Amino acid sequence: MNYLTKYVPLFLCICLMQIASCQTIPTNERVQKWKSDIDELLSKIKHDHYVYHSQPIPSVLIQQAEKLKQSVAQYSDERMLIELERLMFYLGDGHSYVLPFAARIVQSNFLPLHFYLFSDGMFIINAEEPYRKLVGYKVKQVASVMPQKFMNDMEGFISQDNVMGAKWIGPFFLRFRGMLECYGLAKDASFVKLILEDDKGRQQTQEVSFIPVPQLRGIPKLVASQLSDAPLPPLYLSNIQKNVWLKELPEENALYVQFNQVMDDADQTLSAFSNILKNKLQERKPGILIIDVRHNNGGNGELTGPIISVLRYFSKSETSRKLVIITGRNTFSAAQIFISLAAREATVLFAGEPSSSSPNFVGEENEFELSWSGARGSISNRYHENIPGDKRKWIEPDIKVELSSKDYFANHDPVLSEIFKRL
Repeated sequence: MNYLTKYVPLFLCICLMQIASCQTIPTNERVQKWKSDIDELLSKIKHDHYVYHSQPIPSVLIQQAEKLKQSVAQYSDERMLIELERLMFYLGDGHSYVLPFAARIVQSNFLPLHFYLFSDGMFIINAEEPYRKLVGYKVKQVASVMPQKFMNDMEGFISQDNVMGAKWIGPFFLRFRGMLECYGLAKDASFVKLILEDDKGRQQTQEVSFIPVPQLRGIPKLVASQLSDAPLPPLYLSNIQKNVWLKELPEENALYVQFNQVMDDADQTLSAFSNILKNKLQERKPGILIIDVRHNNGGNGELTGPIISVLRYFSKSETSRKLVIITGRNTFSAAQIFISLAAREATVLFAGEPSSSSPNFVGEENEFELSWSGARGSISNRYHENIPGDKRKWIEPDIKVELSSKDYFANHDPVLSEIFKRL
């Protein structure tokens, strides 16, 4: 019997006992425990945050923390995690956050639906059974929440470097029971009603049950259209699991590189890939090099050097050659370091939508866990100045293209089409 087989059942039993203990703890004691966690969070911010270890914590954060302490008895534990995240917004960066799940003594629940905000509204793009039939429907209302109002609210709620961060993370938060409690949903509700609209404009009401949040590795990335009659996936949705890969597009005199994570693959480092890319550029001499980082939410920024060198080489080899980088709301953290350095070191055309970070930003995963609840998150403790003096909130795309639900569900890539149309 191996270690996992022997001890995992016991570990799960202990976790369930802790969750049950949290749910049955006397009200006064529970309130005091959450208050102690709030104080501990403020203390950790003061000790660790890049800005606020040497400056006063924002007064609005202190005020909101005190206000939250007065509301603990009325809020569920799931909502408390959401409210802790609301406090982190006031730190002003996307790497300081509290997760709405994964706390040691809180069982978080959410909807088994994947929402995405397109240029024409919010839609269900993926779902677990028995709700697969809802894929493709437009979301008009979740409980009492209108998607547009919710997304506007998230611009002052979600930890972010710029508002694209809210656009990226907001639909994910809409799934959580604790989040919907902020809009009047009853504590411990077992289901929620959604008002949905099909492609003919017909509306229907659908009850969807909450499920326990499974183990997650960040926010789910955009997947290829899940409609049964959809054509084959386009390039940008064909292989999002691999960290980096390339494909020749001879009909367009182009080389396409999808860079999905700033990490080494098990079988290939980024440095080794950079050598392959340079050799391919020297051999094929394409007129257009496209680097697609729409799915890239980060990794290790120190690994970007070799590929930046290749981009510098390509950009300066012939003035007629075009280097295009495709960005989006999921372009974040180490991926932002990559595109900032590319903008500094090479001549680049940017396409798509803005990234969810800034050329220079406060950001580093500096994880913590609160003593009582076990709530987990990060407090940024490093500043990345990639383009000295740059104050922009994002790098504005030269070729601006938003993704519509029609293009998405038809597995069409309007960004790549517009690039080839322009160039």
